[in-house]
Amino acid sequence: MLQKLWYDRPVRTQLLVAVAAINLLAALVAGAVSIFNTRTATQVEMEASLEVAQRFVAATLKDLSAQGKLDQLNQELPLQLKHLRHVRIMFMDDSGQLNIVSPHAADSSSEPYAPAWFAALVRPEIADRKVRVVAGRANPVVVLGEPADEIAEAWQDFASLAAVWLGINALVLIILYVVLGRVLDPLANLSKGMLLLEDGHYTTRLKPSKVKELAAITNRFNTLAGALDMAREENSRLYRQLITVQEEERREIANELHDEAGPCLFGIAANASSIQTIADRLPKERTVEISRRVGEILSIAERLKAMNRALIKKLRPGPLGRVTLAELIAELTAGLQGRHLDTQIHTDLGNLAKSYGEPVDLTVYRCIQEAITNAIRHGHAANITVELTEKDVGGKSGRKSAGQSVRLTVTDDGQGMAPSTPKGFGLTTMTERVRSLGGSCVVESAPSKGTSIRVEIPVQREGKERARAPELVGELS
Repeated sequence: MLQKLWYDRPVRTQLLVAVAAINLLAALVAGAVSIFNTRTATQVEMEASLEVAQRFVAATLKDLSAQGKLDQLNQELPLQLKHLRHVRIMFMDDSGQLNIVSPHAADSSSEPYAPAWFAALVRPEIADRKVRVVAGRANPVVVLGEPADEIAEAWQDFASLAAVWLGINALVLIILYVVLGRVLDPLANLSKGMLLLEDGHYTTRLKPSKVKELAAITNRFNTLAGALDMAREENSRLYRQLITVQEEERREIANELHDEAGPCLFGIAANASSIQTIADRLPKERTVEISRRVGEILSIAERLKAMNRALIKKLRPGPLGRVTLAELIAELTAGLQGRHLDTQIHTDLGNLAKSYGEPVDLTVYRCIQEAITNAIRHGHAANITVELTEKDVGGKSGRKSAGQSVRLTVTDDGQGMAPSTPKGFGLTTMTERVRSLGGSCVVESAPSKGTSIRVEIPVQREGKERARAPELVGELS
């Protein structure tokens, strides 16, 4: 849960949330301190107001008593006490009912507003004050603390500070969002560069960052990419040499089988036929056994000749260099189709040159051979589609073609394989063959969804071949 809510978030989001949480915590602490101070200040203010109001009421009552106007208390007190603040003054009439003297009833409707929760937090505990009438009047005048206006003033200050805090906090978060974006962009570029390196694009280079620490990282990345690029070039060169040596060995073995084993097998078959001819001149009872043995020798010789031809063809395609690439691929797929009748192999050969050179032609041949063999042997595919064509490689901004590439796609409807399944020897060899020519090989597969192999190899045509415009069909990504 924590992984999903926090660690899977971008670094920018984590930093912004952390800063916002710190600001919120600071605001809560500051608010608590402010409420505590407001409560204390209101307590002091109310004590002082009650003390002043008590003395003022006592003095007013003495004056009214001296003037003999105590019976006009309900008319005189409101006039004398209307300017007192933070207090509520009431007197008890002869009927025992309390009458409000200050503030006036008309003023109570215009009392300043403060939320109930805020008022409950800052309202102090205030004791009532009672002032008795001097001239024998037993009914008291009650002075109550009324902190509503003081609380409202405190709330206005508190709300103003909260609004300023919200505005400043929002501004800080916006500035941090922009600044972090500019600071973290090189890290995003670094991540993209790592993905490109993982995909084998070792020519990737990052633009140096203006931030000192990130500049050091990008420089190390560029150095690493350069070293990997050089290592890949060296590996490609060595692999090309290895393939060349391997193909030379295959050619030599094929030639030996053709030139040595072939004639020997032919000689065995010719001698067996001669024995049969001689045996036919003998009496019939002696010919039967000889004919049976000769038949066995001829049968074995034919099997050996068939095996020899298949082995020669497997070691090196016979027509290579003598027919076009399209004809070579057509012959390969036709031969595989003839040996595997339960699988339908569909071939779509687009605009192709006669040949792209032996390394490219042979690599394309081997890739198709390996892909179809794997689809039949391991995927148990019922349908296999082979698409081969030549495409223009777009230049910068699509203004000019940067060259041509041969693009091969082999898809099947077989069992597929899990993404975590490691590549076998055949797929690994295919990938290395393609990369040694500067190309790319991508294998996509999922269980029960078949397999798709996409190969792209950069090529250079001869001048006369360049005049042929390639047929544009769906590009491979």
